[in-house]
Amino acid sequence: CGGERRGSERDEDGVGHSRIVRRGRAGCGRGSPKKSTNHRHPRHHHRHIRTHATSPEIEALRVKPGWHPDGSPEERVEQLGLELDGRCATNPAGVFYPVVLVGNLAYVSGQVPRRTDGSLIVGKCGDDIGDEEAVEAARLVGLTMLATMRQQFGSLDHIERVVKVNGFVSCTQDYTKQPAVVNGLANLFIDVFGPAGKSSRSAVGSSGLPLGVPVECEAIVELKSTN
Repeated sequence: CGGERRGSERDEDGVGHSRIVRRGRAGCGRGSPKKSTNHRHPRHHHRHIRTHATSPEIEALRVKPGWHPDGSPEERVEQLGLELDGRCATNPAGVFYPVVLVGNLAYVSGQVPRRTDGSLIVGKCGDDIGDEEAVEAARLVGLTMLATMRQQFGSLDHIERVVKVNGFVSCTQDYTKQPAVVNGLANLFIDVFGPAGKSSRSAVGSSGLPLGVPVECEAIVELKSTN
């Protein structure tokens, strides 16, 4: 017991292979279990640090523009004599939220040119709506949006900057002045928010818009951090 013998076995090809057969000690059954030869190696945890792309151009884009030098957005509304009351929809035709907040970004649903008495401007640009009327309609869309954001946020002073505006212009097929039309809203936002009101944007022509309005705009704005 405790000894070992060397034997041999053959495979199907008849080639002999030497092997060692260990005998168990008397009364030990089939022998003592082999000791594990596996060695546990310490794990190396690599810390991944996220880095942002950078260049002079990108760093310039990271700088947030400030408000109007003459005052906060609410002060500018008063200074400009803008009437916001009565412009918010009281019975919207669709099923939606006026604003959805994700983090510090507020997604403002499409707004239409609504007067203070609640009535809408209707028509099609290039047909029964002239160029100046179209720009004014877009400006009224901006006033409606300001009214909606004040209602939803409690104050326009909670807005850090305007991030994106999408403008849709109901027009004839050969109409090409959509960017000039949406300028009506864009210039209003710059008057109210200053440099922070200038955003990225799109101006798209459409064969028709809800309720027959000539212009509809939606926006994304960034709210001030509470930290």
